[in-house]
Amino acid sequence: MGGSEASTQLELAAIFAAFVAVTTLFSFVSIGANALGGKIPEGAGVYPVLAAGEPRLAPVGDIIGYPSVPGLSGDRIDALTFIIANTGGEGAVDLSRATVTVMAGNYLEVLTRSEDLHPEPGAWTTSLPGDSDGNVLLRTGEECAVHIRLDHLIPAGETVTVRVRLPGDRPCLIAGQAGHPED
Repeated sequence: MGGSEASTQLELAAIFAAFVAVTTLFSFVSIGANALGGKIPEGAGVYPVLAAGEPRLAPVGDIIGYPSVPGLSGDRIDALTFIIANTGGEGAVDLSRATVTVMAGNYLEVLTRSEDLHPEPGAWTTSLPGDSDGNVLLRTGEECAVHIRLDHLIPAGETVTVRVRLPGDRPCLIAGQAGHPED
């Protein structure tokens, strides 16, 4: 039995040594990272908060909701269209870098960008063409249509909120009732 107890103590010593080695390594990496920055920032130990700038995009008009397949009943929709404008004074914004999120009732979806004028389910696109680098530039004061295709149907008349967010900006909120239920 004595050999087993010595083995357990040896395992515990090895685990403790590994813990000390890893902790020391992380400490040196942290010290090195601070040294590269030149000085320790004020409020060290506090997580940094990055404040987003004002939105450079603004909604123009209302959300229009409709079924993507012609002939379907208008009481359920899966396609949305709305107009946005670049209100920023910093020149053109690249819409290809935007994140588009849709919320309706208990439905939430972050959409992917599409190059097609009629996007697949779960995607969005703009009426502006992309340049040779894939950028979709919306110049200051210009407007463009955004087309969204949801991945499932929602009731017409449902309150829908769309967030279009450019990197570093607060999101542009477009909210309203999408489509109108048939009487």
